[in-house]
Amino acid sequence: MIKQLKFVLLGLFAAIPSFALAHVKWFVDTESVLIKYAGTTSTFFNWNSTEVLIWSCITLFVVLIFAFIDKKIGEPKKILAYGYKNENKINSVARIIFGMYLISITVLWGLIISPDLMVSNTFTTILQYIQGLLGLMFVFNIKTRLASVGTILLFVIVALQSSVLFTLENLMVLALAFYFLVNYSPKDSWIFSKFYKHGVEIVRIATGITLISLAFTEKFLHPGLSLEFLNIHNWNFMQLIFPAFTNELFVLSVGFAEMIFGILFIMGYLTRMTTILIAVFFAISVTAMLHGFGLWEVEDLVVYSAAILFIFFGHGRTKFFHFS
Repeated sequence: MIKQLKFVLLGLFAAIPSFALAHVKWFVDTESVLIKYAGTTSTFFNWNSTEVLIWSCITLFVVLIFAFIDKKIGEPKKILAYGYKNENKINSVARIIFGMYLISITVLWGLIISPDLMVSNTFTTILQYIQGLLGLMFVFNIKTRLASVGTILLFVIVALQSSVLFTLENLMVLALAFYFLVNYSPKDSWIFSKFYKHGVEIVRIATGITLISLAFTEKFLHPGLSLEFLNIHNWNFMQLIFPAFTNELFVLSVGFAEMIFGILFIMGYLTRMTTILIAVFFAISVTAMLHGFGLWEVEDLVVYSAAILFIFFGHGRTKFFHFS
């Protein structure tokens, strides 16, 4: 038990930088992998496995610690004051990064929103051009409100072509588009007055849901996706230190790390600290993937767009899940 606990505790810190696994569908053929690993889930951990139980305890412990510290230290007033004073500039940076995300997946990856819908026919080609145009509108601040509505409609179209899982795994994209719709609407409009104070909160909760969804869909329920990624790109560096740290345990650790971050975002505990950790580790992951495999994790741009908001505005003006 002690030996397993040591592996899992080390895995918490080792798994976090490996956010290349955050959305492995970008790097593997989902359908073929699911077929390849069909019926082999019994080789993975069960919900009553020792490793799963230990990780569950770690998750509860980390969340409680973050909740305690969050209540004690409160919001950094200077950063918050700076954020509200320069709100328009901060929103502009987040908007440009979001636009770059839409342009990048259009030009470099040839897909719509996520790997769930690749450009493969006339209909998707039209959507591809629309997506690229929307990205340009965000980057150059051309009718941003219209671009936001267009992105929301595009998301809905892809969701109807895909599944509920697509919506959950990419909810951050929808939330950011809605955020820009609200913040670039006239201040006397209904949507601005109704949702303005909840804008960052909505993005934060959507980010948490996205991370938790990816933990379940790509690690817990369909570990074959992440295992196949590790077969192609050997990111399980823990084996260099502990040979017994299997790919299965590595995937489990990453999944729980994502779930911990997701819970922290939803609850709004130490949002800035959580954001800085994710931003740094995503940057490490992007650099490693680009240098080692010549692949750019373009999907991380949407994370940075949200991160800009969290760094300056923290958990937001409201905190739906706050328990005092």
